[in-house]
Amino acid sequence: MGYINIYMANAANIYVKNNQLFLHNDEKTIDYPLEDINSIMIENLQTTISTHTLSCISQAGILTFICNQNHLPCGVILPFCEHYNTRLQYDLQINLSKPLQKQLWQSIIKNKISNQNEVLNIFGEYDVLKDLASSVLSGDSNNNEATASLIYFKKLFGKNFSRKDVDNPLNAFLNYGYSIIRGFVARSIVSHGLMPFLGIFHKSQLNQFNLADDFIEPFRPMVDMFVKIFLLDSKELTPTIKSQIYNIINYEVIVDNQKHSLSYAIELYIQSYVQSLKANKNLVKNIQFTGLKIHDYE
Repeated sequence: MGYINIYMANAANIYVKNNQLFLHNDEKTIDYPLEDINSIMIENLQTTISTHTLSCISQAGILTFICNQNHLPCGVILPFCEHYNTRLQYDLQINLSKPLQKQLWQSIIKNKISNQNEVLNIFGEYDVLKDLASSVLSGDSNNNEATASLIYFKKLFGKNFSRKDVDNPLNAFLNYGYSIIRGFVARSIVSHGLMPFLGIFHKSQLNQFNLADDFIEPFRPMVDMFVKIFLLDSKELTPTIKSQIYNIINYEVIVDNQKHSLSYAIELYIQSYVQSLKANKNLVKNIQFTGLKIHDYE
């Protein structure tokens, strides 16, 4: 997996030559080896790219974000058909038992609330959500996720904060960060031959990425922490801020007591779901945060 995440705010011509990706405009030309690229964010609508280049990018497993006229992600180009046995993965998903579905969702929500609790700990609100994390029932039938969120966001951003407030710039920052991570989760899901619309908890017939919306949950608090530390006093989702948020995928998390980039942690997380399907038991890993630090790619 590559480690370079390219954010393109200015117009350019993107093309591939000799397994190198070139970004060319009137001022300069930059090139990167395809094998080193993890993702590309194309924000400027004046950027040009050929079908051949898109094909090369997809074959290299690179996740590509496309933005709308408001410079916000409106779509992703996902590498497709990389897995050797997609039908087997589909059968495993469709035959997932109800008890295991509930156990998986329980683990996901416990991990999410634990990470929310850790974020609050970092800001001096110690173990506010610890009991809620430990008391999540199978399938989160006691709805601890919703209870924790009501407490968490007001502790983190103030008692007047609401996730429904569309005029609050903090929500714009959060949503932008969530959309980035959701794209990476979707990329990993597809690369493992899984059907992204077959969710564990999310079941909407209109959502092609129900499974991504399941597995994004433990990663959301990383975005929350980033916004709290770096963007609390910012008033607008500027290109500079978007670039900063996009880089969150390079920040460090812990999986199985080992440090990984957030991007690679997502890959390990989805792998553990595949293992759970094959073993017919809950093997989903826990994601842990320790603060905000750029991962050191050795």
